[in-house]
Amino acid sequence: METYHGHVRSPQDAIILFEACRLGLLPRVQRRLSEKERQQINSGSVFVWDEREAGMRRWTDGKSWSASRVSGSFLTYREMEGKRGGTDFQAPPTPAAPKISNGAKSPDSSRNEDSDEEGPGGGYRYKPDGLMKQSFSITTQDSRHLH
Repeated sequence: METYHGHVRSPQDAIILFEACRLGLLPRVQRRLSEKERQQINSGSVFVWDEREAGMRRWTDGKSWSASRVSGSFLTYREMEGKRGGTDFQAPPTPAAPKISNGAKSPDSSRNEDSDEEGPGGGYRYKPDGLMKQSFSITTQDSRHLH
């Protein structure tokens, strides 16, 4: 069900894929993926869809993703452990930081809570060896929204 298998490294790569879909050389996603299709997603899976044609504005694949980060012309996301809102995932306990009474900062106090090493706050962790997702969208002259 994927449109293409490979890596999209630049906006030009993405536009070439959109054009190949427009010309009928590559297939566009026409509907949400089935559970079986979702399980087949792996590194290099690329999906192109038209919002009106597929009846979906947002991509859903059953995976938990981090908040988006801007990376050049793309939004990027990292796969998270567990499912958001699910009952099958419990975050490991976070040890309390030691208190320092003289007002000095602990060595970790200057680190960003959302750093790549620690994962985001709120109890979710980046999935070890998890996927990275990047998205790129355009609006055509005839007001079609392609992703």
